[in-house]
Parts: sequence; structure tokens; C-alpha cells
Amino acid sequence: MPPRRNRRAGVEDLWRNSKGEPTKRDGTGLRWRARWVDPQGRERSKAFRRRVDAQRHIDEVTTALTTHRYVDPAAGRTTVGEMLSRYLAGRQVKAKTMDGYESLVNARILPRWGPVRLDQVAGDDVSAWITDLQRGDDAVSAARARQAGIILRAALQLAVVNRMLPENPAAGVDLPAGSAKRKGVRLSAAELWKVADEMPTEVDRALLLTLALTGVRWGEVTALMVGAVDVDRRRLTVERTYTDLNGEIVEGVPKNHATRWVPAAPTVIEALRPLLKGKTATDDVFRTSSGAVLRHRNWGRRVFRPALGRAGCDESMRIHDLRGTAASLAISAGANILALQRMLGHESAALTLDVYGALYEDDLTGLAEKIDSAAYSLRTGGESDQPRSASISR
Repeated sequence: MPPRRNRRAGVEDLWRNSKGEPTKRDGTGLRWRARWVDPQGRERSKAFRRRVDAQRHIDEVTTALTTHRYVDPAAGRTTVGEMLSRYLAGRQVKAKTMDGYESLVNARILPRWGPVRLDQVAGDDVSAWITDLQRGDDAVSAARARQAGIILRAALQLAVVNRMLPENPAAGVDLPAGSAKRKGVRLSAAELWKVADEMPTEVDRALLLTLALTGVRWGEVTALMVGAVDVDRRRLTVERTYTDLNGEIVEGVPKNHATRWVPAAPTVIEALRPLLKGKTATDDVFRTSSGAVLRHRNWGRRVFRPALGRAGCDESMRIHDLRGTAASLAISAGANILALQRMLGHESAALTLDVYGALYEDDLTGLAEKIDSAAYSLRTGGESDQPRSASISR
């Protein structure tokens, strides 16, 4: 239904009636009132001291209505805190990620912006706030300040989309540069076996090999069920994950909400076999000796890092770096970018290239010899007599 027409739309003189005679408001308050009807058919008005200002406002409103950029003036009275709540409520992320968002909002954004009205947010104030976050005894890192700025900007953009603001006041604010990506530590095949030999139990050894040879994430491997291990087809099905949320283990779905299967090398299958015996299909493959879910921090501190040290490897390596080890070994074995994307559970091949593209550059080292070998084989019509690259083995 089209909005009803307001016969008095336009500029109205509050001090004089249609005959030019003084009204009861003559000489009191603002004289000129702009009247219009919003897209929902509601009559709106705003008073001004000068007629030219009222007419300018009507012209702007008319243009906004025509171009579908109209913003309800009352919507600007909504607070930034309310907008942040709406923004977070609409985010489809894992529980741990949401916990991080809420922590940052409560600690860094709400204290400054919570009670502020949307129409009172200015770009200069946002810029000053970003700077203040990185000063003083309670200063945060540039990365943390950047993340806070991104969340505030996104909440304000939601207000623009919902026609509660004409434009985003934080859109042009410069945010601190993102920190340089950490170059993960990777194990060579020889180093991996050294670390495996230093693992205190067969469970720890199997866990290391599974992480380093399949590329599954920590939360995915600790939630791996016996029924998800296909011994005959040498596959692991990744369909759920565990997250440590403030000390509580929460079950969820894999990143990007997609179930996938990953190839498991014979070495991995053989390491897992003893762990499958005597368990039901819904039992977890990996558990502590007391039957509890494995904790990332505990295993890293008590098992992984000490084993790295005993094997003479870099002890700064993180458990997550084993995904890089898996990617490196897979590329060396000939995996293309699409296969690696599926194996690692990335949303797109572009993301895989962004994270592990440098490994393909490293793999160019022996490319000339491989091309020469293939060309020789085509010329002779048979197998090249040049040696092939050996597969990864102990």
C-alpha cells in the first residue's frame, strides 16, 4: 500500500494561519515546521527558526525518499550499545569466536560507546578512541585496537543498512595496520619421526601423526569418533569439533560448518588401530588416561613441547603449526591446491593459497628436473631413466 498523502506536507508557518493572522504560538518557539510522510506512511515534522532551513530540509527529505535513502530521524536516538547487540546477535560464528567478540565489546567498546546515540557518533571521535586504546597503562595491542574498530564499524554499517543512519561515521577512520602474519614452524619428514619417537605414549604418538599427516585441527581431532575412522578406505570423517570455552568443553560443528573427509596415510591408520579396539562407534578416539577430553594447553605444555626439545626441534612450534607440516608434506607429495583446500577444510582455494601459497613456491625447486624427466619420457615413448623423487618415508 502506497504511503498516504499529507495535504500539509511542505513548510508550515506556526506563527501565522492561512489568512496571515497571528496564531496562539505567535512569537513563541521555532516558527517554521517542515512536514512530510515517511515510507511507512507516518507523518513526520521538524521545526526550524528560519523558513529557508525548513525548506532545505524538505528538499533533502524529498530527495532521500525518491532515491530510497531516507533515514528515520527517530532511529538516530538508538544507542550504539543497542546496535552492537543486534550486530552480535546476527553473527553466525562458533561459540569460541563469539566469546571473543563479546569479551572485546564488553571490555573495550561499550565503556566508550554504549550509551552514545547513533546520530552523535562522529568520525573524529572514533579516530581519537582508536588512538586512546593504545595508550596508557591499560593499552591494548594494535591488533586488538584494530579488531575493536572493525566491530564498531560493522555495527554502524548495520545501522546504515537498516536506514537508521544516512552514512557510516566510522567508514573513513584509519585503523592500525594488521600485524604481520606469523610464519609457522614446520617439521620435515625426518624431524616428524624424531618427535614421534619422543612421544611418551602410543596415544600421544598417534595424535601427533594424525595432526601432522592429515592437517585436521585440534578441536577436530580431539572430537574424532571411532566410527569416523574408515580403516579400509583410509579416511577420517571430520563432522564435529570440541572447543574449550572458559574451561568448559563445548561440542560443535567444524569450521565453515561443513563435514569433510581427509585421506589418512597407512602410517596414521596403523597408529590409530590400537586406539579403536574395545570402543563403540560413538566413542572418542583420543582421550586422557582418566577418560577426559584432551586439552590443547595441557597437551602442548606437558607432551608436545618437551618432545620437541628432546628431538632437538624448535620448541617455539605451536600445535596448530602441524597443519603447516601436513600442508608441506602434501605439496611435496604432489597435492594440487584444490586437493589441499579440501584436506584442510578451507572455505576457498584462495584462502589456501593465501596461507600456504609460499609452500608451492618452495616446491618449484625440483620442478625443472621433473619437467626434463617428463619431456625425456615423451621423446623416448617410455619411462624416463632418471630417478623419481622418493615418497615420504621414515
